[in-house]
Amino acid sequence: MANGPQTSRSCLIIAAGLVLAASGEAFAHDSWLVASRNVAAGGETIRLAFISAETFPVGETATDPDRVAEWVVAHGRGQDRVMPYGIEGAELAARIHPSDAGMHVVGLALQPRFIEIEPEHFEHYLADEEATASLAAYRQRDDPTHPGREYYTKHGKTFVEVGDVSTDTSYRQPVGHAIEIVPLSNPCRWNAGDEVLVRVLLEGKPAPGLRVSTGHEGLPEHTYVEHVRTDDDGVARLTLTRPGHWFARTHVIRPVELPDAEWESFWGSITFRVAGDR
Repeated sequence: MANGPQTSRSCLIIAAGLVLAASGEAFAHDSWLVASRNVAAGGETIRLAFISAETFPVGETATDPDRVAEWVVAHGRGQDRVMPYGIEGAELAARIHPSDAGMHVVGLALQPRFIEIEPEHFEHYLADEEATASLAAYRQRDDPTHPGREYYTKHGKTFVEVGDVSTDTSYRQPVGHAIEIVPLSNPCRWNAGDEVLVRVLLEGKPAPGLRVSTGHEGLPEHTYVEHVRTDDDGVARLTLTRPGHWFARTHVIRPVELPDAEWESFWGSITFRVAGDR
């Protein structure tokens, strides 16, 4: 398995025909960090997989280990780096062996990556993500033939509960991602039928008006259970309609002035397992 993060910025130019997914013409792939178990015994081996795909949670394209900026597990004593990690089939994978009782929050952040998209496809991408302010700004550009040149960064989180966590609220503690979904109750104890609250942070501050989308295993590609907006405090209310493996994801794109790009975006997701009806 490969070791350690790299600090160089990678570049990728994707042909416009590959940018749109077959159904819904959604932009690129969603990405998730998945644990083999979200509730574990002390010392149990937990496999972690960073997955990029169109159907949750089936990996399609393995992420290059050199793209990892940071992979950590946070717990009551602080943070540890997740190492080693490497490609296993269509996934970027690692293993941890948490022994201390409590909540373990696992977070992975990739390096920013460059993409250039033809104008009509970039406009569709903004509309599909309901990025209304950025879409309005893009439509006001001076040159309607100018492609969308963007740096995007992806972040994923998951949670592993070990032993007694009755007084442990560290699931609320951010890991420091540029964009981050923070549960306001223990995500390892969510049940079908629950309405749960999450807060979205952008650069460490509550992010109002962002769309949070949820989905679960078994849904067709790029299909979601619901889309909800964060309130003035960056909080969104999610409805968990059934048991099983779930995700929530959010995204923001905004103008930026760089020599080679006019846009930057941040993607964030969490994964969790929902138990049967309460």
